[in-house]
Amino acid sequence: MRKLIETDQENLVECDNFECDFEVTNETKDPNADITSYLNQPCPKCGENLLTEEDLYDYKKVLKLINRLNWWFSWVTIFIPKTKKPFEGSVKVHDGIKMEETK
Repeated sequence: MRKLIETDQENLVECDNFECDFEVTNETKDPNADITSYLNQPCPKCGENLLTEEDLYDYKKVLKLINRLNWWFSWVTIFIPKTKKPFEGSVKVHDGIKMEETK
């Protein structure tokens, strides 16, 4: 059965500094990849923190929510035609969880 929420993680981490463009690409696109090695590490470009404990906690909370929704509600996908264009969006975790639609 299809998942209700499909996930693709392009980057493992992105620098918290909005003026810095440093990011670590996720080659596998797996959202469950281990990112704890970036916890409280400085950005090689600007020195900002790459991943705070709060952001890691929020990230794990989002993944847990997605997994639960897929577990309990994936049956809904039998009513959604495969040809229908899916909703696409992005989630950023820094000082809270921010979601936005990708256009």
